[in-house]
Formats: sequence, structure tokens, C-alpha cells
Amino acid sequence: MDERVAKNRAGWDLRASAHAGGASLYDVDGFRAGGSSLRPFELEALGDVRGKRLLHLMCHFGLDTLSWARLGASVTGLDFSGEAVAAARRLADEVGLDARFVESDVYAAADVLDEQFDIVIATYGVLMWLPDLTEWARVVARLLRPGGVLFIAEFHPQQGQVDNDLRLTTSYFRTQPRETQVEASYTGQPVPTHTQITWPWTISGLLNALINAGLHITRLDELPVDLRQRHPAMVQGPDTLWRLPGDPMPLLLTCQATRPPTAEQDSRVAAA
Repeated sequence: MDERVAKNRAGWDLRASAHAGGASLYDVDGFRAGGSSLRPFELEALGDVRGKRLLHLMCHFGLDTLSWARLGASVTGLDFSGEAVAAARRLADEVGLDARFVESDVYAAADVLDEQFDIVIATYGVLMWLPDLTEWARVVARLLRPGGVLFIAEFHPQQGQVDNDLRLTTSYFRTQPRETQVEASYTGQPVPTHTQITWPWTISGLLNALINAGLHITRLDELPVDLRQRHPAMVQGPDTLWRLPGDPMPLLLTCQATRPPTAEQDSRVAAA
């Protein structure tokens, strides 16, 4: 494993224990009581998932994965953090949901799982942890059955350009990874100090990676909402999502793509 990825895995082991133990952002207690962590635009995008085989890449401790299971999907969650996978399995047992959780680096997912899925999802704060977006897209293509759907929901990369006053502080087109020392999770919970390395990405970079992997992009949406208060000016709506007054910039994006059953696509997947 890449040394930088190994450092990130150690950090996610620390976060997993804290998040599964009661981070308010995740509302695990609400889920235990029968709730769902899924947002309306996710449900609208994927529709009825009953009986479909769904793979959640980089699934953390499985809250969203299990929410899809609660809707009738046959779910597999994959994450490189052993602590996260263990927490996901405990939560599944606790609420009595049938789910499989696999510990693996995402780049090895196609070989480790050796199967294909109706739906592959990757959601919220995942792309920044990928040193090679092109290779990741090839892995996704191998994991989708012909006609299968990829769904991505992600924090908009423009958010990484601005400070709390929404002033531009960095280039959208930066290419170098960023290494930082972390003492607290994004949930506000303290964690032991550790190093994290993240990689910049652009919308065009994402779309081109998917296209080059042989996938057909069917929809891209930019949304003026966020899952948490990332900037002081954000206000929370009755739907629990956060917005900037006047919607001055996109905060989330969603992307859908399909694996077409064509010889051209199959040859690209086989060559990956």
C-alpha cells in the first residue's frame, strides 16, 4: 500500500471509533430507532432499490450502506479501515440488517470482490482521498454489471477554494496533494494527532476519468446545499441541510453514469 494511503488509513481508524460511538452529525441513535441517513436527492436518483445488488465504496462505518439495506437492497460495503468495517458489522448486527462489509483498499476492490453489481455508490468526502482518479474509475467500471449504475454524491470542489468569508484562497487547478496535521474530526470530536494527505480533483477530471473508463455519464447536478455547517454564514433549513444565503456557489454535486453493454466498453474494462 502507498505510504500516504497507509497514513490516511490510520487516521480513518481513529475517526471510525469516534464517529460510530456517537457523533451528532451521523445521528446513529436515530438510525437505531428505525430512521435513515439518506437524503431526498439520493433516493430520487436511485429510485426503488429492492432486490438490487448495491456496492458502497469507501463506506466508513456503514450508516448509509445500512440505510440502503433498510430499503431492500442487497448491500456490500467496502472500506480500507479495519476499525470502520468492524463498527459497520457491529451496527448491522445490532439493528438486525443483512449486510456484508469488506476491508480492502478501494483500488483492489474488483479483485477482492470478484463480482459485479447493479449499483455502485461513492458518497461524501471520498474523491479527495484518491491519489489516482483515473484508476479508481477503471475499478468502478469493472465492478458494474452491463447496464449497472454508478452514483456519486460529493462535496463540490469549489468549496476547497474559499475561506470562511468565501474569498478565494487557492487555485481550482492545483495538482499537488496537501499534507496536514489533524487533531479533531470534521464532526468536532477530538482525535489523536495524525497526518492526512488529500488530493485535489476537478469536475472535468472526474468526468473524463469516467468517460475514459468506458462509462456513459447520464446526469450531473450541482446543488446549493451541504450536510453540515462548513462556513459560518450557512443556515440550516427544515430539511436539515445547510445553505449559504443567496446560494452564491455550489456546495454539493451528484453524478450518475452507466456501464453500457458494448464491445468498446468491455474492451476498456478488460484492459484496466
